[in-house]
Amino acid sequence: GNFVSFFSFLASMVVRALFVFCFVSICVAFVSLPMEHTFIENDHPLFGKFSERRGGAAVENFEMGGNIYPVGIYWVSVNIGTPAQALLAAVDSGSSDLLVPSSSCTGCHEQNTGSFDTSKSSTLQSIGCDNSTIKCHFPCQGQCSFSNSYQTCNLTAPQQVCTVKGDLYSDVYGQGDLTASVVFGLIESQTTNFQQFFVIDGVIGMAFASGSSWGGTPPFERLVEEGEVEDIFAMCMKPNAGGVLTLGGTDPSLYTGSFQYTPLKKFFGQYILYVLDVTDIQLNNTSIGLPTSDYTRYGTMGGCVLDSGTNTILLPAEIYAAWQTTFNSFYKPLCGSSADVPAGICDGSLLSGTCYQYTQAERESFPQIELKLNDVTLVMNGPDYIVANSTDTTGAYYCMGVLNTGHGGNFIVGDVLMQNYYVVFDKQNKRIGWADPQMDNCIGSDSPIYY
Repeated sequence: GNFVSFFSFLASMVVRALFVFCFVSICVAFVSLPMEHTFIENDHPLFGKFSERRGGAAVENFEMGGNIYPVGIYWVSVNIGTPAQALLAAVDSGSSDLLVPSSSCTGCHEQNTGSFDTSKSSTLQSIGCDNSTIKCHFPCQGQCSFSNSYQTCNLTAPQQVCTVKGDLYSDVYGQGDLTASVVFGLIESQTTNFQQFFVIDGVIGMAFASGSSWGGTPPFERLVEEGEVEDIFAMCMKPNAGGVLTLGGTDPSLYTGSFQYTPLKKFFGQYILYVLDVTDIQLNNTSIGLPTSDYTRYGTMGGCVLDSGTNTILLPAEIYAAWQTTFNSFYKPLCGSSADVPAGICDGSLLSGTCYQYTQAERESFPQIELKLNDVTLVMNGPDYIVANSTDTTGAYYCMGVLNTGHGGNFIVGDVLMQNYYVVFDKQNKRIGWADPQMDNCIGSDSPIYY
């Protein structure tokens, strides 16, 4: 069949992650982004179509833009300052900080996202070095700053380090009618190789405060502290048409049936990211054969991280090897015979990064992947994890969406699985809920995106 080398697609591969480890203001992200620039109307009104009060707190929906490919993330509109300045920010359950580009940023792509002008907000306050609650980047000279460094943020040189730097401020933050004061990072410079931020040059971290690089409180947690919402959020996402972010609870119109829940895991006694306990991975109900202890031993923070800022499934080498062996075992009896096997399987090139033009029937022939989280089983079919490199599927090439992060690498579950569920991040009960989505009501932003 027709094929194209992965390396010719380095500028437009399917992997994207906003998964961030933050230790003493130094962050490591595992990121690969499409290089196409995306132009989005900054005045697009992302509004809450569903809103109600529960015990004095709000439950509101917000339209998300984006897709699994080529944007690689899902984003919402946020407001900062007085009067409010609207910006777009990626919804990222794999980090904890709010970062937006400054209007004077060097190397930013704020033409896609909008930018924050410090001179236009009457409520903006700088964070001084003497602030007792914030960990300033050392050395601190007058104003508290941050410097976050990332790896695998450059497609052509994955080991290069990309860096964003800037100062810390506090101001009024809002989503719809929900408001709270927050500390946020204003990006003043970023390295030119930072392909992660080419599309949406901003991020809203939805994980726990213990994951903040400067010891701050994430925006959503600030809304909870102010009594604006309960400590629950949820999302549904369509692979090519945005989705919906629900803050403060769940929207019954966005799911059917009931939720299955999986508890979150602590890491060194703290909840940092959304880490889940993995007990098995199966392909067509066949286990890849690892003991449960291996998922704890080789996983990230003792399990897998649920990350809305990653669009694929990332496995450390120790787990990936067993998955690869089981995957190949399905096709070994067929290779060399007259059986019609999708291109790239028998010679191993699909798993090595080569992308192919597959028919719908060929994608449907790939084995089902089941992720076992104790009593909960999450499912992906072939069309979920064999990912098109274009929203126009006519003539598109398809790439493997389960990837090897190497020895000691991370175990991350991203959007290719999350798209199959209405996912509830029940922070107050330290659990994740999964329900079948009502996709007819999961209506995302229709803001025009140009490539």
